[in-house]
Amino acid sequence: MRRTKRLSIIFFVLGFVFCLFLIGAVRFLNTLNCSKTHCFKGKAVFYPVGNCPDCKKIATYHWKVGQLNDDNNVHLAFSQRLGIEPFMTNADLESHIKTYLMIGKLKKIEDCETYRLKALTHSYPYLVPNAANLLGEIGKRFEEKLAKIGIEPYYMLISSVLRTNESQHGLEKRNKNAAPVSAHMYGTTFDISYKEFLPLSGQHAHEGFCRHDMFRYVLGEALTELSEEGRCKVVIEKKQACFHVTAAE
Repeated sequence: MRRTKRLSIIFFVLGFVFCLFLIGAVRFLNTLNCSKTHCFKGKAVFYPVGNCPDCKKIATYHWKVGQLNDDNNVHLAFSQRLGIEPFMTNADLESHIKTYLMIGKLKKIEDCETYRLKALTHSYPYLVPNAANLLGEIGKRFEEKLAKIGIEPYYMLISSVLRTNESQHGLEKRNKNAAPVSAHMYGTTFDISYKEFLPLSGQHAHEGFCRHDMFRYVLGEALTELSEEGRCKVVIEKKQACFHVTAAE
């Protein structure tokens, strides 16, 4: 009996030490991640719509946002000139993507300091290099504008990237407004949500709480600047609640 008790105590102590080791390992890994990206410290705070202090601050400024209504045919023309030949099927993309990445035709985009990828149901996270660089520049200017008025960084949310002919037709079946041919098929184009921006906590607001859609004006000003510089074409898609952006150089 004593031996059984002794073994139970030993196993308990070992289990406790192992738990402490796991906690320490998780914290260490989180520290490493913080060194690569913004590190959020503290508890996520959700504000009821209309009570968000950051949105109130943005509302007090005059943001220089242009029309941002470049015709889809213009987007398509630039995409066909600057992009890749469209992949016909998803299997075609998956079998050739390593080669395209290796020779520099496409670049993979991943979560980074300025944006996060939403669940990509009908697209793949790849862009031609110039478009990937453009996305990085948009994020940089967006954060610079926030910092200028004393707002901590927020992530932009990317909702659609490269589509194949197959995935475009799949989207067309779900959305009657989707065109049979899209600039997304050439790797030059991406969509940035203007309905929701993500705080550094990485936690999405619940229904009825502020999703920071006022940040659209900050992002809109950055896109207006880049459009006027001739670096991109932009159209505001109301039904999809996004900025549809195509690299123009």
